[in-house]
Amino acid sequence: MTMHFSTSEKAILGFTALYTAAFAVFFIRHFNIEFIAYAGVIIFIFTLLYTTLDKTKIPASLLAAISLWGLLHMMGGSIQTADGVLYAWKIYPFFDGGGELYILKFDQAVHGYLYAVVALLFLHLLRNYFGNNHSQILVGFIAVMASLGVSAINEILEFVAVLTVPDNGVGGYFNTALDIVFNFVGALIAVLGFYLFHKR
Repeated sequence: MTMHFSTSEKAILGFTALYTAAFAVFFIRHFNIEFIAYAGVIIFIFTLLYTTLDKTKIPASLLAAISLWGLLHMMGGSIQTADGVLYAWKIYPFFDGGGELYILKFDQAVHGYLYAVVALLFLHLLRNYFGNNHSQILVGFIAVMASLGVSAINEILEFVAVLTVPDNGVGGYFNTALDIVFNFVGALIAVLGFYLFHKR
């Protein structure tokens, strides 16, 4: 079956393909196995999103938000800062407990952003399926929990990277714990914000 995409959907897909290819070449040249794999994950995600668009009806704004995450993720593992790669960049010392126990880092901001977007994606899918015939509190709760479920898969993938990739950029216990906290906060704020501005 031939897929027909809108102009905005094509533009988002083209933009995503362009930066993914560019960063993939960069990571291959630097033999960064971890981020070569992440480039593959982005390709998989967008293949899944675009081959199901006729059924999911995901709005272009959400597709653009997911694409932006992909770009931030690729930048996070490649651009150098005074703290190391961009993911290690310490944006502002809201809290500094020493070592990994630091808030706020670029990595944490991206985690919060990503799982806010994932929660909104699940919220879109759930509302399309259930409509207004079910408790919106329950629908919102499921969207947040589903987002956290996806974040758990991400942490598993990072654990696999720790076991298999030498000199990986995955942090330790505090890093993982803070990731989970920011994942939850991002998802919760996104869902609460949606219902605050979409009262229907």
